[in-house]
Amino acid sequence: MHKTIIIGGGLAGSLTAIYLARRGYEVHVIEKRGDPLQDLSSYVDLVSSRAIGVSMTVRGIKAVLDAGIPRQELDECGEKIVGMAFSVGGKYRVRELTPLEDLYPLSLNRAAFQRLLNKHAYLNKVNYYFEHKCLDVDLENKSILVQDKEGETRRIQGDLIIGADGAHSAVRQSMQSAMRRFEFQQTFFRHGYKTLVLPDAQALGFRKDLLYFFGMDSGGLFAGRAATIPDGSISFAICLPFTGPLSLVTQDKKVMADFFSRYFPSLSASVRQEMLEQFIEKPSNDLINVRSSTFHYKSNALLLGDAAHATAPFLGQGMNMALEDAYIFASLLDTHKNALEKVLPEFTKQRKVQADAMQDMARANYDVLSSSNPIFFMRARYTRYMHKKLPSIYPPDMAEKLYFTSAPYDELQKIQKKQNVWYKLGRVN
Repeated sequence: MHKTIIIGGGLAGSLTAIYLARRGYEVHVIEKRGDPLQDLSSYVDLVSSRAIGVSMTVRGIKAVLDAGIPRQELDECGEKIVGMAFSVGGKYRVRELTPLEDLYPLSLNRAAFQRLLNKHAYLNKVNYYFEHKCLDVDLENKSILVQDKEGETRRIQGDLIIGADGAHSAVRQSMQSAMRRFEFQQTFFRHGYKTLVLPDAQALGFRKDLLYFFGMDSGGLFAGRAATIPDGSISFAICLPFTGPLSLVTQDKKVMADFFSRYFPSLSASVRQEMLEQFIEKPSNDLINVRSSTFHYKSNALLLGDAAHATAPFLGQGMNMALEDAYIFASLLDTHKNALEKVLPEFTKQRKVQADAMQDMARANYDVLSSSNPIFFMRARYTRYMHKKLPSIYPPDMAEKLYFTSAPYDELQKIQKKQNVWYKLGRVN
């Protein structure tokens, strides 16, 4: 039995733990936060609301279901999404999405999903070490030094170390020190974001089965996204520059009041005032992009999720790719009969290509969502029409493939580029 140490018990780490435990591995998960089944306070940031809502596409759903988690239990963590609404000039243009299989994307309550994963991890005998910090990673000896909440330290030895510890991964930092020619790039988007939460989305006129996008008529000033979560509230991510008269640091209430009046005119004055007060009070969050030249170290360590390929959420794929990482890793273990010396380099080979493609598309998508383009909707309709009439010649709708299939990201990127070539007008969707 392989003993695996997973640093980071979030979504990617917990799903990976379930996959491994179901295959007979002895799994130990180190998590700096508390047990979400006992107390969710450390998993939901009530100040910045960073962890309130997230969207799960079909690729993420498949990865979760393949780990033995019942579909009904997953559905209870989210709201089904059937389309997208784009706000332009204060009016919404709704684009219905057609499922290609019997699965719809979900707008998740992230905390509820985390609890679901922990529940099934326990059922599969995963060992958690909550409120433990990772102080040191010894890649050669496959051990880590941890400290509990009382300050006591101890070293844990295993056969494999998995870094699922986010964009600032301790495992990746150890790999940078231990490996020659390890290339690492950390960049930030020009904008950051704040998350604003309003109760009772339905009363405010928002459909729970739509994702909402804002800023396409802002000339590149901002991008916004909103989604309803199962408790009925709606979460807005407002992306703005870090500096300037209208930015994340703006404290001028009149400037921000004008901003909310212009881009959210359908909301009442009292609701916009609530958004304004939250915006002034809450801290900003960075949008980070992480690229590494490799996701493994010998047969000793592996990176997955944000530790390997963190990106901004403008394609809605960061969590989904992280969940798919767990599925792909488990599949490779089956293919190579748990031979880590074969599995880990193959994981890097497969996932590095997909991560780069996903990150490139996410960055491109941000430019679309934050820039005015009067022919955007025309091109989207044109794409679907042409593929329907000439399916063997004209590429399919990339957005529908993205949301409703688990097609590889590099294939989706090729579709995107092919569409652009067809009418030479820039990006399609």
